[in-house]
Amino acid sequence: MNLRELILRKSYDSDRDDILNEFYVPALSVSISYERLAGFFSSTSLAVAARGIAGLISNGGRIRLICGAKLSKQDVEAILEAKKDLSDIITENAAREFEDVEALENKFVENHVKGLGWMMANGVLEIKIAVVKDDNDRPLDYQEALKSGIFHQKVGILRDVEGNVVSFSGSDNETASAWIHNIEEFKVFCSWEESQRDYLQADVNRFQGFWSGLGKRAEVIDIPDAIRRKLIDIAPNDIGELELSKLYVSKKRKGIKLWDQQVKALDKWLINGKRCIFEMATGTGKTLAALACLRHLLSEEKKLVTVITCPYSHLIYQWKKSIERLDVSVTTVDAFSGNVGWRDILVDHLRDVKNNIINALVILTTHDTFYKDDFKEFLSIAGCKLFLIADEVHGLGSEVRRFGLIEEYDYRLGLSATPTRWFDPEGTKLLLKYFQAEDDANLFVFSLEDAIKTINPETGETYLTPYEYKPYFTELTEEEINDYLETSQKIAKAYYSSKNEWDRVKYFDLLCFQRQKIIQNASNKYNVFKNVLDSIDKIEHCLIYCSPEQIESVQEILNKRQIIQHKFTQEEGIVPSKRYAGKSERENILENFAEGNFQVLVAMKCLDEGVDIPQARTSIILASTGNPREYIQRRGRLLRRYPGKKFATIYDIIVFPTLDRHVKISGPLGELEKKMTSLELRRYEEFANVAVNVIECIRVISDIEKRLNWR
Repeated sequence: MNLRELILRKSYDSDRDDILNEFYVPALSVSISYERLAGFFSSTSLAVAARGIAGLISNGGRIRLICGAKLSKQDVEAILEAKKDLSDIITENAAREFEDVEALENKFVENHVKGLGWMMANGVLEIKIAVVKDDNDRPLDYQEALKSGIFHQKVGILRDVEGNVVSFSGSDNETASAWIHNIEEFKVFCSWEESQRDYLQADVNRFQGFWSGLGKRAEVIDIPDAIRRKLIDIAPNDIGELELSKLYVSKKRKGIKLWDQQVKALDKWLINGKRCIFEMATGTGKTLAALACLRHLLSEEKKLVTVITCPYSHLIYQWKKSIERLDVSVTTVDAFSGNVGWRDILVDHLRDVKNNIINALVILTTHDTFYKDDFKEFLSIAGCKLFLIADEVHGLGSEVRRFGLIEEYDYRLGLSATPTRWFDPEGTKLLLKYFQAEDDANLFVFSLEDAIKTINPETGETYLTPYEYKPYFTELTEEEINDYLETSQKIAKAYYSSKNEWDRVKYFDLLCFQRQKIIQNASNKYNVFKNVLDSIDKIEHCLIYCSPEQIESVQEILNKRQIIQHKFTQEEGIVPSKRYAGKSERENILENFAEGNFQVLVAMKCLDEGVDIPQARTSIILASTGNPREYIQRRGRLLRRYPGKKFATIYDIIVFPTLDRHVKISGPLGELEKKMTSLELRRYEEFANVAVNVIECIRVISDIEKRLNWR
């Protein structure tokens, strides 16, 4: 076995992965060399850097560690005043770390420090100490050194006997006292992957530069003899005494730990006869609240079939990952057009339920399969209670999909940040009735404003990330305004000559659509878009929403600025492929975006609903339909919490047809124009009211109304 034969992911995240057993243990067990920037010198950081070394030791492998010197302000003053030698201070500080290693409460830390001592005694461990300095060659104390960022990045390099090399780099949490609970993440680069070699070489160069004493702001010295002797003193005679491998026990799955609003949602569902709609802002835990309902049912029912239906197939992958967090045993089956042979597979599983081979079956499907006759007929095979979880439930209110809302579902739950259907009161009413949520008292609501203002007691932060709203206003060109007026006047004439309310609604909808199409693709937007790009210091994890007609031009502008981007539309594949290591093209795009390989995703509607990309922190909106559900969902994509993400920014490019022109739209058409412009301002106000810069935004609204001659 060698490094190349391991199944290594491109990135690891301790909030999702068992990093110790999924990366460190297997990688070190086939390595003969391990080089590591190990944070600031302490027993904890040494133990963290040594995680998984049992296999490396058995291979006769070697380790080289570089630790930062953890100096106090008093230490720095003593050095500068020549009262103490740097080596003596480092030795004194290290001695305190080892004063009573055997009394440490954490056996993991204790045994790994002793393991390093054994390696030191046997000549296979080298440690150097790096002292961070300022531009005047003055040593920095611990807090100053942290701010300098020199040791902010962790770096590790592993080599096997065949010459394969793997490096990993990411954020450094190794000096925290409660490190085992902190979120740790890093990217992995392999020498046999041509596209990753430059990144791997950068990691190697970083370590070698420090080791060789070539760091511009760090002096690297050999570990003082006193520290070497102390490590050797605490080492066991036999490395087997430490039983390091027994410490590598896979952590248990986290299960579901509910937030307060999720508990309240579960209670509402139970009180309401196990039928309800959760109207919860994106990122506030709808999925886990739904799975808590499922877990409750599984504790009551001997057999249960659950159907989870989603608007897009790539959301099924996200649901499956969430289901893995359930502390109960369930069988899942994918039943949608992208899964070849799904009908036969589904029937087999349902028969297993009927024959008591399977007690808990979860069927994951899409809205476009959910309502089909064969899918509905298959469900009767199981002969047990049925539970429906409808993700983005508003999508099931269409004239076709509503046929999937059959009475056979004993328990029902709808999920959406925006359950109301735009310009479809009939579809909205049908959904509310089906899920027994006609009365507001039977809905569970946790709004975006609630989520931005409510503190999560587990994190001490609000549930969603605060955001700054930056609108940019422009208008139509002469040619576009003429086209706009001509189109509007024709439809307005039909609107006012209509004899009934139904026809007026129809023509108003048509006018809104035609108006929106012209405004969406206004050519002045491109210059504004370029200005927005130029105003952003560093473009990363950015979502750009545009119309189909704009995608090519937007990509061309990004390419000219050498901004790495990828489009995310209906054209990208949803079927797992060998080309993407068993993932679909869409999943691969999202993974690369999350890892920072794509700075920007250029999207249309596919990113409006359900997609979980918490790394996203900037959004530029070039096109919007005016549908409240669309802009609420888009805003929600951006506000999910993620480590290091303190706030988000929304850039909104808004077109008012005659903002600064001497074109007066009067009469009946003027009234309609004012009505439609009010819809656009409603979106602006919706974004502005919860933004951190709300006062600034309100001033702009007032100015816009004046320029439109509304005041």
